Amino acid sequence: MASQLNLLHKYTYLNYLFLGLAGAISTLSFSPFNIKPLIVLSYAILIYSVLSSPSIFTAFKKSIAWGLGYWIAGAGWLIVSIHYYGNTNIIVSLIIILFMSLLLSLLFVAPTTLLRLFNIKMNFYVKAFIFSCLLTLIELTRFKLLGGFPWLLPGLVLMDTIGQNVIPILGVYGGSFLIYFIASFFYLTYEQKEFKLFSVGIIFCLIFLPHLSYKDNKLSEGIEVAIIQPSLDPFKKYQASYKNTIEESLLKLSRNASNSDLIIWPESPLPYLESSNDMKNFRVLTEGLPPILSGAWVYKDDKLFNAMGFLGKDRFYMKRHLVIFGEYVPFEPFLRGLIDFFNMPMSSVNPGNSNQPLFKLNKSNILGLICFDIAFPLSFIKEIKGTGFIVNISNDTWFGDSYGPYQHLQIVRARALEANKWVARGTSDGISAIIDNKGTIVEILPKGISGVIKGKIFSIENNSFFYEIGYLIIPLLSFIVLISTYILRFII
Repeated sequence: MASQLNLLHKYTYLNYLFLGLAGAISTLSFSPFNIKPLIVLSYAILIYSVLSSPSIFTAFKKSIAWGLGYWIAGAGWLIVSIHYYGNTNIIVSLIIILFMSLLLSLLFVAPTTLLRLFNIKMNFYVKAFIFSCLLTLIELTRFKLLGGFPWLLPGLVLMDTIGQNVIPILGVYGGSFLIYFIASFFYLTYEQKEFKLFSVGIIFCLIFLPHLSYKDNKLSEGIEVAIIQPSLDPFKKYQASYKNTIEESLLKLSRNASNSDLIIWPESPLPYLESSNDMKNFRVLTEGLPPILSGAWVYKDDKLFNAMGFLGKDRFYMKRHLVIFGEYVPFEPFLRGLIDFFNMPMSSVNPGNSNQPLFKLNKSNILGLICFDIAFPLSFIKEIKGTGFIVNISNDTWFGDSYGPYQHLQIVRARALEANKWVARGTSDGISAIIDNKGTIVEILPKGISGVIKGKIFSIENNSFFYEIGYLIIPLLSFIVLISTYILRFII
C-alpha cells in the first residue's frame, strides 16, 4: 500500500486523478447502489491527501481534485436535465456540470484543508473526534451557502443500517459525524502505523450492518390517502394541445380514488396559473372528489411562486428552497437567453417566506414541502413540532432515468426517520411512496409508471429528540471543541 501511495506522490497528475476517482467512488455508497462502507474509504483518502501534503496550497488542490470527483459522479445526473430536457449541446452541458462541481468543491470540500490547523499531538481518539467536528461544521455550510445544497450528505448512507438509530437523535449530520470519525480513525491508524488498532476500526464499521425491521406500531385511526402519479411527457407539458391530456389523466386517476380522505397531486401538475380561467374551468370538473392537495403556479404581488394548496381554497404554501437554473437563474442579465436551458418555462420563481402556516385536514396538521424543501431539516423546526404528518410533492421528471430520484427518495426517508413523522410523497413520474415514521417504505410506485398509491398515513404527535434539542448538540459541540483545540494549539 505504501509503495503505491509513494508512486502517486511521484507522479502529480496521477495523484490528482486518483483523488478524483476516490471522491467519485463515494457515489456508490448512496442509493440506489448502497455499497455503504465506501464512504469511509473515500473520506479517509481525502483526509490523508490533505494532511500528507507538503504545503497548504497543495492540500487545497488535492481537496479540489477529490471534490470534483465527488460532485461530478454524485450529482452528474443533472446532465440529464441540462442536455436532454434543457436542449443544451452536450459539450456545453459538460462544461456546466464541471463548473457547478468546481464551485461546490470550492465551497464545501476545499475548507477541508483547515484540518492542518488542528493536526497537533493529541490522544489518538481525541484527534479523530476533533477532525470529525471540523468536517461536520463544513458539512453544515451546505445548508446556507449558494442558497443551500445539502445533497450527498454522508449520514444518509446509514439508512437501513444499525447506524440509522442515531438519526432521530442527532439527525443526518449526526450520522455524518460518525462516518467522519471512522474515516479519521482509519487515517490515523495508517499515519501513526498503529495497525493493531485496525481491528477497532473494523468494529466501528459494524454500524453498516443491516438494520432489523422495526415492529409495526399500533397506531390510532389513520387517514386514507391516494397519491396520483400521472407520468406524462414533460416535453409537451406547456404545449396548448397537451392541456386536455394532462387534465384527463389527473381526473381519471383521481376518480379511481374517490373513497379516499385525501388525494395528493404532484408538484405543478398543470401548465397554467392557479388564478387563470383554465384553472377555474378545470376546478369544476373535480367537484365530488375528496380534498385534493396539489402543486400549483401562483402569481401574487407581481411575483411567481411554486406553491401547494387544496384545490378551491385560497391558501398556499410557497416553496422556500428553489432549484438553481430550474426555478431561478443566477446572474440573470448575463445568462438568461444564452442557451435554452437558462430559459426553461417557469425559471423565474420567487422563494416563499419562512414559518408558513400548516395545512389542516380533519384533526390533522399537515406540513407541506415541495421538492428540494425536504432536504433542509433546519428550515422547519418550528412547524414540525405541530405537524401530524408530511406531504412532499415533487417533479423528478427532469432527472430522467438517472439515479437522482433514488437519492431524492433516500433524503425523504431520512427526513421521516429524523422527524418521527409519516411522509406521503407524490411525484410526477416517480418515485412516489408512503413512508412511515421509521423511514420504512410502506407503499411505492416506481419511476415511469402512471398510477395511484392507496394507503393509510398516520399522524404522530410526539416529536423526535432531534427536533426537540438534538439538532443543536453536534453543531454546538463541534464549535466548542474546535475553538478549544485551536487555543490549545498554541499551548501544546
